[in-house]
Amino acid sequence: MKLADDHVSLLLSRRRLLMGGGAMAALAACSKTSKGVETAAASADPNASGTIVATQHGKIHGVLDDGVFEFRGVRYAQPPVGPLRFQAPKALEPWTGEQAADQYGQPAVQLRSAGSAGAATYPGEVGAAMAEAYKPPDNSKPEGDEDCLVLNVYTQKTGPSAGATRPVMVWIHGGGFSYGQAALNIYRGHNLAKNHDVVFVGLNHRLNVFGYLGLDSAEVPGFAGSANAGQLDLIAALEWVRDNIAQFGGDPGNVTIFGQSGGGAKVSTLMAMPAAKGLFHRAIIQSGAGLRAGTKENAVKTATAYLMKLGVSSEDAAAKLQTIPAADLLKTAADMGGNLFRPSIDNANLTRHPFDPDAPEQSADIPVMIGFTKDERTLYYIGDPAWPKTTDKQVLDAAERVFPKKGKTLIAAFRKQFPDYEPKYLLMQVLGTVNSLRSHHTLASRKAAQPAGVFAYVFAHELPPDNYVLKSPHTSEIPYIMDNVKEAPLFAGSADKDLAMGKLMSAVWVKFAATGDPNGAEGLPAWPKFEAASRPTMFFREQSEVVNNPYPEVWKLIQASPRSN
Repeated sequence: MKLADDHVSLLLSRRRLLMGGGAMAALAACSKTSKGVETAAASADPNASGTIVATQHGKIHGVLDDGVFEFRGVRYAQPPVGPLRFQAPKALEPWTGEQAADQYGQPAVQLRSAGSAGAATYPGEVGAAMAEAYKPPDNSKPEGDEDCLVLNVYTQKTGPSAGATRPVMVWIHGGGFSYGQAALNIYRGHNLAKNHDVVFVGLNHRLNVFGYLGLDSAEVPGFAGSANAGQLDLIAALEWVRDNIAQFGGDPGNVTIFGQSGGGAKVSTLMAMPAAKGLFHRAIIQSGAGLRAGTKENAVKTATAYLMKLGVSSEDAAAKLQTIPAADLLKTAADMGGNLFRPSIDNANLTRHPFDPDAPEQSADIPVMIGFTKDERTLYYIGDPAWPKTTDKQVLDAAERVFPKKGKTLIAAFRKQFPDYEPKYLLMQVLGTVNSLRSHHTLASRKAAQPAGVFAYVFAHELPPDNYVLKSPHTSEIPYIMDNVKEAPLFAGSADKDLAMGKLMSAVWVKFAATGDPNGAEGLPAWPKFEAASRPTMFFREQSEVVNNPYPEVWKLIQASPRSN
């Protein structure tokens, strides 16, 4: 079966985010925008509303929206353009006056914008729900730009009197390592800040070839840090958080990084990067275990092949790569296959695989929460007209490819667990749950050998669109953990059970961020730390419960044929 996806296009406008200090000075006192957002004006007390914050580099001017201060499109590093293209991020220069922080910045240059999974183009409620959930804000067109190193802050308090005591939650968006952005409806941190009094930070960083081209690994002169530039962007953003978040009421000594899908893998990778040590204190990995990075050898091959396709020699790269239009650089990468560009082992910034063969020692004291969704793969097959017609033979053929000569055993294990699943859903278990269980519980087992706790979960709450056709797909937990269920009623549901799940999961995520332990959130059953022998796992559903040794027969098959993901 082939994934039905949206048409891939090069969305590459070079529109720059205007962040000059004069833009805000002309606003009328406590004026309201068309969306009801209050902005402070120049007066005897220019910061009467708390929308002006002094960062280490200069003042920024945000907005007040329904009791939450929002600072949008805040730069955390210099724009990686011109001579800074394919370089490690460079620190900001100080400025005078105020920089506007009322508009979301551009996402990174990318092949696809948000919501590009197959479900987004599916007719009916599913497509409409996905399109709405993943819609960018009105004032941020998702064309993409190299000038993308920006972040967004949501908080209830600002300034020296705010009290730097609130947990800080830093969201790292998904989209593999190729696409995505922080300023999406489904990622908005407004409700976590408003309802749970945390400081929420969402950030953009370089993606695909711009973030992960191993020129330095290939010893091309003049490109130190290029192999993992996207990850170094994340570290630069976390350094900004460390240095500035107290001015937003956040505790720089209590920072949680969390992400889903590719964002989860970025979290795993940060846990093994020496420069990230000390910049965060808890980690949440959602549907993206990321046990291994790319090898240095493959990064060298990819970078060498990329230069050849561009017609650029190693000797000329430093001069020529700065002048080639971004659209041409991206098209060449797309012609090679966009998934080639990802974090990889190098000589300085990522010297080992994130969680293979074991958990990184540098993060031994970092508590982790990790999990996946019950029906990960339905998101990618919903648009395939052949998927509803899946036959038992197709399920068996797929199972035999996963575990040769043991396919019937695998299917029997899933039929026992899901007796009402028709073949199309059993296929999703074979193609999705096996890999998710293998990677996430392998990571949890390795992490459990260290002093800090690790807590495992499965999100099994089913989404309502089109009579629950997606069940519990990839990305489905996001509106619940963000406390955004009311903002996504078609996607996440509007029944009492949906709203209750949102309140429970957002409280659990915040509790973990505050203490490193999810226990104590109202309505949560006792949740023991993960142990490799018994694998206790919280299943989030209408009656949430801990299951010991989940998927027991499947896990036996996995243990009998180990491999790293």
